[in-house]
Amino acid sequence: MSKLKCISTIVVSILLQSVTIAQSFAPEPEQVGSTAIYKDSSIFVGWAVDISIIRGPMDLQEPSLGLANYGSAIDGSFIADNNVVSLGDGGQAIATFSEPIVNGPGPDFAVFENGFANHYMELAFVEVSSDGLNYARFESISETPTEVQISNFNYSDCRYVHNLAGKYRVYFGTPFDLEELSGIDGLDINRITHVRIVDVVGSISSNIANYDSQGNVINDPYPTPFESGGFDLDAIGVIHNAELQLNELNQKFVVFPNPTKDQIYLKGFDDSKKYITELSGNLIAEFWGESFSVTDLSPGLYFLKQGAKTVKFMKE
Repeated sequence: MSKLKCISTIVVSILLQSVTIAQSFAPEPEQVGSTAIYKDSSIFVGWAVDISIIRGPMDLQEPSLGLANYGSAIDGSFIADNNVVSLGDGGQAIATFSEPIVNGPGPDFAVFENGFANHYMELAFVEVSSDGLNYARFESISETPTEVQISNFNYSDCRYVHNLAGKYRVYFGTPFDLEELSGIDGLDINRITHVRIVDVVGSISSNIANYDSQGNVINDPYPTPFESGGFDLDAIGVIHNAELQLNELNQKFVVFPNPTKDQIYLKGFDDSKKYITELSGNLIAEFWGESFSVTDLSPGLYFLKQGAKTVKFMKE
């Protein structure tokens, strides 16, 4: 093999490896493998009821422009409705709930932003606390290329991003699983009382850049020197809370084993038809018996429904 051909092969190999690695995360809403959860999904049992805001500047490098000021705190609470509160560069929102969030099978809550299209992403870190004082941050990954600054209204690719709020477009929440934070001192993942959203300053300039958990610079639209600059919080939807956990312990109909790899068995259901749906509500299967093989289902969280009865189960 010639030296030139050898070098070309190496370069192509590196480029292909880069693409494979850098687009390894969940795709846009309504695509196979997406983790996006639609706002009307029956998986949600509650929403943030109170939000406190610490605004950041419209442009961190132009403080004379003042702070972001679009929306009010109440716009970040209750169901996702595209009424938002803008945080500005590095701004924060702290949300509280009527019942503590608890760790259940699969994701436990989801954060909604108002990105107007797939792959237009204004991102934020997500942190949780069980006392309102000590916070733990979800480990995030951003493999978005950083050679060129993403400017306002420019697109990236959500497959580059993991565990950052704002990954998905308006009305689709980005999910977070408390199990990932298990074992952290001072954090009770079965009693999360506060969720903190911290805007990512998406500049690739080293003096103000923000970094993911692996030390990568996070590249998102910058600057956004408007009153609506920064992350726009629409809502935080709760999937597992203390009240739901108590109800599930007391219910007389169950699916077991849960989680499962191969088969589920039912207790307390009658002889009529049962339905299995995805988080989004899409029908996956229907059956009549007291057991069902889930071998062909992709790993994830599902609902089993019969009339007014609904039970969640996890396919491993």
